[in-house]
Amino acid sequence: RPVDEPDDRGSSDEPVVSFGDCQCVATARSAIVDQRRRRRTARLMKALMKLDRPETWLAIHGYLIAFLWEMLQMPFYAMGRLSAWETTINCSLASLGDAGIMVFAYFVASWTVNDRHWLSSRNRKPVIAFLVTGLVITLVVEYFATSAAWGWKYSAKMPTLLGIGIVPIVMWIVVPLIALGLASRSVAHRIER
Repeated sequence: RPVDEPDDRGSSDEPVVSFGDCQCVATARSAIVDQRRRRRTARLMKALMKLDRPETWLAIHGYLIAFLWEMLQMPFYAMGRLSAWETTINCSLASLGDAGIMVFAYFVASWTVNDRHWLSSRNRKPVIAFLVTGLVITLVVEYFATSAAWGWKYSAKMPTLLGIGIVPIVMWIVVPLIALGLASRSVAHRIER
C-alpha cells in the first residue's frame, strides 16, 4: 500500500516505516517484548500464589514481630560483652526460631481441626491448640537454655516463675496472636465459610 494512505490498523499515532511497497510498524518489536514481559509476570505471579499460604504469612509476620520483641526484651537478658551487631544477629536467629515454633504450632493446630485454613474461621479450638503448643515448646526451650552452658542467662531485671522468665512466656502469647491476625489478613485467596 502506498505510504500516503492512512493507517487503518486502529492506532494512527504509531510510527510507520516504509520500505518500498512494504510498511512495518516500528512497535512490532516492543509488542513482542511486552508479550514476553507479560508471560514472565504471569509465571512470577503463579509462583507467588503458591507462597500465598497461611503458614508463609505467619512465618513472615511472626519473624518480623518476634525480632522487634527480641530487641526490646534485651534488658531482661545478661548479654555480657556482646556488641550491638552480635546482639542483633542473636535476636535475628532467635526470631527465626520463634517463627519456626509458630509455623510448627500452626501445623499442630491445623491437624487438631483437620483444616489448614482455620485462620479464616471463628473456631477457638485451633487458636488454643496453637498457643498451648507454642507455650509448651517455649517453656521447654527456656528451661534447657537457661540451665545449659550453651544457652542464655537472665539479668536481674527478669521476673521469673519457677526459674523460667515471664517475658518469654508473655512473648509467646502476644507475638503469635498478632502474627496470626496479620497472617489472616494477608492471605489473598480466602476460603469462604
